[in-house]
Amino acid sequence: MEEFKEFIGSTLEEAKEKARDYFNSNHIEYELLPPKFLTVITGKRDVRIKAKVKEISEEYMAMKQKSKELLERILKEGNFSVSMNETMQDDAIRYILTGDDVPMFTDDKGRLLDSIQHILVKCVNKNTEQSINIVVDADDFKKEREDYLKSYITKICTTVRKTNRPYILKPLNPSERRIVHILVKSEGDLTSESLGDGLYKKIKISKVGRPVGGEANSE
Repeated sequence: MEEFKEFIGSTLEEAKEKARDYFNSNHIEYELLPPKFLTVITGKRDVRIKAKVKEISEEYMAMKQKSKELLERILKEGNFSVSMNETMQDDAIRYILTGDDVPMFTDDKGRLLDSIQHILVKCVNKNTEQSINIVVDADDFKKEREDYLKSYITKICTTVRKTNRPYILKPLNPSERRIVHILVKSEGDLTSESLGDGLYKKIKISKVGRPVGGEANSE
């Protein structure tokens, strides 16, 4: 059985990339470790993780197959002119759509992509002991959004740390909120919480131990 090994990076993505390179695999599982080293210039601690190659169970493979078949059915029944490519990275299964009807999926900030992804996640993870993370993208529309979000959240975390004031983000979909929560947790001295109900929720980022009720910034 593969043992966990420790990796350190200035960001979570850098630490994960080091793990992928070490194991020569895009399919890893990891856990965040308490920060250790303080970066003098930014005052931010480096990100530490322990990671190993993810063991793929029969249940996981069955769930992956179920998600693929369900997505194929949705695309066929909707008569969408797109093709689908499947990739796996870390703990996520990514379905990338390409073709003439891609603009239909990316219109209105990708609401159709979010809706289909939400259906897959709910159906596939229903009545199971484990869950799988599914991302439905089109021509890297979400990938570009994720890259922007990661850069933006890093700046917001620096602002919260310097001003000692919480910051409230505009409503995000579940997969985007997941990215934010993971990134904020990797900062070590910050915390995040979802606000509101429904598919799209706001996120409040604040310093650990900060008294509740202080004035918050907002986008």
